[in-house]
Amino acid sequence: MKNVDHWLPPNINCAYQVFHIDEYAETVHNDHAFQALPQSLQGASRARKASFRAGRACATQALTAGAALHTSIEHGSNGLPYWPVGWAGSISHALVGQIGIAIAVVVRKQHAFAIAVDCEPIFESTHASEISPLIASVTELRLGERLGYSHTVWLTMVYSLKETLYKLLYAHVRCFMPFEAAELLSFDTQTGQACLMLSRDWGDLTVGQRYWLQTRTVRVEEIGECVLSFGLEQAETDISSN
Repeated sequence: MKNVDHWLPPNINCAYQVFHIDEYAETVHNDHAFQALPQSLQGASRARKASFRAGRACATQALTAGAALHTSIEHGSNGLPYWPVGWAGSISHALVGQIGIAIAVVVRKQHAFAIAVDCEPIFESTHASEISPLIASVTELRLGERLGYSHTVWLTMVYSLKETLYKLLYAHVRCFMPFEAAELLSFDTQTGQACLMLSRDWGDLTVGQRYWLQTRTVRVEEIGECVLSFGLEQAETDISSN
């Protein structure tokens, strides 16, 4: 997954890594990038521990690149990271067998109120068929067919885009929503821009509101084809200056 930084907007810092569970899960690091596991993960699987540590390491690397040097990332009771004051960030990780991909993006809040990223390996055919009714409507599936995408790639894209939207809006609603709470209206195959609309009220966010996210397929070393999605909610100062 090369040149991700060239795809992201200015002022965004990104870091990612491919990791092997057996090399990562139980290793004790003295580096500040590897924090102690939260209590909720003490009894977790090796895969879950490795994913957590890899994600936090990426977040620390991204913050360091953004000049928030040696800033630790605290974690709350809900397992979500507490970002340093003045920063917004997002972490995503996924596993394929014993190999994982972790990615983190951060931005100063003077540039964006919220940011979200999601990375998903392309679903296997059987898995896609099983979960398709839970993720995408008939209308959304037909849109993918018209655009010429395979069922597995398109369903992974719909899933990743909705995951990204829900992460982006969490700062407002403080809860996660079911997949039918948003609808993918359109997708530009040239730019990778997707338009999603809320299909129900989310707290003070009303049905019909639209959001524009970015997604594309990328090749990840040792894992294969993945979908990478990204969303950004601009700070009010940035919006007013446009």
